[in-house]
Amino acid sequence: MPSAEKPVAAGAITTTCVNCDDLGWVCENHPDRPWDGPRACSCGGAGAPCPACNVPAEGEVPRLPKGFQVEVDKDGWRH
Repeated sequence: MPSAEKPVAAGAITTTCVNCDDLGWVCENHPDRPWDGPRACSCGGAGAPCPACNVPAEGEVPRLPKGFQVEVDKDGWRH
């Protein structure tokens, strides 16, 4: 669930989604834990779009993590 906005100290980092820490991806097995970062789930499960903040519209794909590179798509392998 997204957290409420609160005033913070200067220079502090704030997140708006407590499920994924604004990554947009959570652990498939534990959707309340981020898939990457300091609070990342360590169970080894696959990543899944965050159900709170990364829900694509019909016919669209979810927002991908920063730095994600496509290796396989509808046209096959990318070399």
